[in-house]
Amino acid sequence: MNKTSTIVSLAAATALSAGIGLSAAAPAQAAGTVWDRVAQCESTGNWSINTGNGYYGGLQFSRSTWLAFGGGKYAPTANKATKAQQIEIAKKTLKVQGPGAWPVCSRKAGLTRANGLAVSTGVTSSVKTVAPKKKVAAVAPVKSVKGAKYVTVKSGDTLGKIAKRNGVGSWKTVWQLNKSTIKNPNMIKVGQKIRVA
Repeated sequence: MNKTSTIVSLAAATALSAGIGLSAAAPAQAAGTVWDRVAQCESTGNWSINTGNGYYGGLQFSRSTWLAFGGGKYAPTANKATKAQQIEIAKKTLKVQGPGAWPVCSRKAGLTRANGLAVSTGVTSSVKTVAPKKKVAAVAPVKSVKGAKYVTVKSGDTLGKIAKRNGVGSWKTVWQLNKSTIKNPNMIKVGQKIRVA
């Protein structure tokens, strides 16, 4: 037995007598916040990634979603914003679209509205909050088309979820049916009537 193996053996004996096993530990859930885990799944944790696939940053925002939820005040695309700024916009997205905005990675990371919204971003807003003067209708009325089928948007819905639930094809199909009332397919509102057939 050489000197190195003696030291290793002594370390093992000490660990065992202290009740500490030296076998490989079971993998623990990734350290950091739930957003770190989503980013690890979406972009291997690279908050400045731009692979050219139309999705940017650690949480892989499309440019339209990034801008729709206010990211443009920080950068034109998410990969050019800080991690804290990306998380701030992700929280706004989560509030409206739910964890389904990251369909695979939200499940893997355990993202929920509760734990995702609870994460502190460290971003302070310089925007002054002003109470609205009067309540404005959140959803514009839809002109009904005879024989068409409509559904009401629920919390957590996306055009993709609505399409799948109603057997309509893809989110693009639903968007085409509603282009006159939905300018941005990433911005639908709870209570809004959506045509599905």
